Amino acid sequence: MKVFSTRASLADIAQTIDVQSQRQHAEVVAWRRHMHRHPELSFREVDTARFLERELAAIKGLEVSRPTPTSLLARLAGGRKGRTLAMRADIDALALQDQKRCDYASGRPNVMHACGHDGHAAMLLGAARLLAGLRTQVPGEVRFFFQHAEEQHPGGAQQMVDAGVMKGVDRVISAHVMATLDTGSIAILDGPALASSDRFVLRVRGRGGHAANPDRCIDPIMIGAQIVGNLQAVVSRNADPHEAVILSVTRFDGGTAFNVIPDTVELWGSVRCFSEHVRELVPALVERIANGVAGAHGASCELEYIRGYSPVVNDAAVAARMRAVVEQGIATAVLQSIKPLPNSEDFSAYLKHAPGAYVFIGARNVAKGIVHPHHHPHFDFDEDALLHGVQLFANAPFHLSA
Repeated sequence: MKVFSTRASLADIAQTIDVQSQRQHAEVVAWRRHMHRHPELSFREVDTARFLERELAAIKGLEVSRPTPTSLLARLAGGRKGRTLAMRADIDALALQDQKRCDYASGRPNVMHACGHDGHAAMLLGAARLLAGLRTQVPGEVRFFFQHAEEQHPGGAQQMVDAGVMKGVDRVISAHVMATLDTGSIAILDGPALASSDRFVLRVRGRGGHAANPDRCIDPIMIGAQIVGNLQAVVSRNADPHEAVILSVTRFDGGTAFNVIPDTVELWGSVRCFSEHVRELVPALVERIANGVAGAHGASCELEYIRGYSPVVNDAAVAARMRAVVEQGIATAVLQSIKPLPNSEDFSAYLKHAPGAYVFIGARNVAKGIVHPHHHPHFDFDEDALLHGVQLFANAPFHLSA
C-alpha cells in the first residue's frame, strides 16, 4: 500500500485505490463465490455472518461488532478530521433453486443468491480492507454495515437502526448490482430511486347460496370483480398524474364448488409509490372505493393494509458527490441515466436518519451470457462489476466525509 507523507489529492487516492483494488480483485471474487455457494435466507445468515466476521477481524484497524445476531458493523476511525459515513451491503439470499451450471453454484437446495447480495458483501469487504490500509488519509469515521434480511419484511435495516448503528452518522450510501445495466455503467438518481412496497387484503362479505338462485344471494365474487376494476381509479383519477402509483390485485380467492355462491371472497394486492405523501393517501382511497362498491350491492368490506418498505429517495447533494466519485475515481465506468425503479428495498430505513444515496452498478454482460434478471434461477452477474463496487465504496469517504 502506498504511504503518503502529506495529505494526498483525490487523484492520488483514486490511483492508489485503482491499483490496490485490481491486486485484490481475485480475492474479492473468491469471497463472493464462497458466499454464493453457501447462501442463507433472511434472519438465518449465521454462517455468512461468521464468515464475514472472520474476514473483518483479520483487517487491522477495524472495530467489529454484532448489532443483531446475523449482521455486522465494522468501524474505521480515520486519521483526519471529518464526518461519519455509513456504507451498507445486504447479505441474505432467496428461497429459489439455483439452476446455473458453474463451480460456485449454490450448494443448498432451494436457497440461492439470486439478487447479488453476495457481491455487495464482497465489494464492501474489499473496500474495508483498502480503507484500513489508507487509514491515515481517511477523513472522519467510516462504518461498514453488513445487513441481514433485506429480502423479508420487516427487514434487517430497521432492526439495525433500532440497535443504534445510525447514531452520529452524517451520510449513508449503498449500491446494488443491476442485471439491466451493462458492466461499466453506473446510475445515480436525484430524488426517488426505488418505490415503497405496501400490501393489502380486502375481504368482501356477501350472502351465499345456490348458483341457480343468485337473486337470493349477495354475490361477493361479482362484487369483488367490480372492486378490482374500480380500484384502478386510485391510479387514474385520484393520484396526481405526475406522481406514480402502481396498484395491482394479485390474488382473488373465493368459492368451493361449481354450484355454490360463497359468502365471502378475499382479494390481495400490492401498492407501490415513489412519494411518501402519495403513499399516505392510498389506504383511505382503497377503503373508500371498496366500501362504496360493496355497499351499493348490500355487501360489506374489510380492509387490512400492511405497510412495507418506504420509498428510497436520494439526497441530491449526496448523489452529486457520488457521481463525482464515479467520474474521478472509477476509470473504467461511465455514468448512465435511468428512470426510478418500481422495485423496493429497506435501505429507506437508514435514509430517515441521514441523507444518502443508492447507486446502481451495471453487471450485465451479453458476451459472457450473463443476461438473466434478478430473482431468476439462472441469475448471475459479471464479476468485473465487483471491481467497480470496491472502487465506489473505497473512494466515497474522500468525497463525502471530508
